[in-house]
Amino acid sequence: MITKVADLSRFIQSYDQSIEIIHWMRCKVSIIRYSGTNTGVIFCDDTKQSSANAYYSNARLMDLKKREGLKELWLVVIGSCTSNDLRPFKNLSTDKLLDKIYDKIFSLDFLQSRVQIIK
Repeated sequence: MITKVADLSRFIQSYDQSIEIIHWMRCKVSIIRYSGTNTGVIFCDDTKQSSANAYYSNARLMDLKKREGLKELWLVVIGSCTSNDLRPFKNLSTDKLLDKIYDKIFSLDFLQSRVQIIK
């Protein structure tokens, strides 16, 4: 749980400090308010990228989105490398069809506090 809070805090600090945290403890999906709308955020480690769609099935994600009134679902892949090469992440989103589940996909270099938009 501490890791989840650290990831969420670092993502907000690095991406947009105006993001408001709505819920982070209830489930694996953190709920934030971004630009006036509620958004679900799922974090996964870059070494466990296959877990990105293991948290919830597509049906469960769509149910969560509807139940919580979420406008979007975001995936944030946490890494600590300094490479700017996003090809492995772009391939991941295509190969796993994650781009159909998630409205936005980000890479967060935790150590460098740098967010890159993959999708």
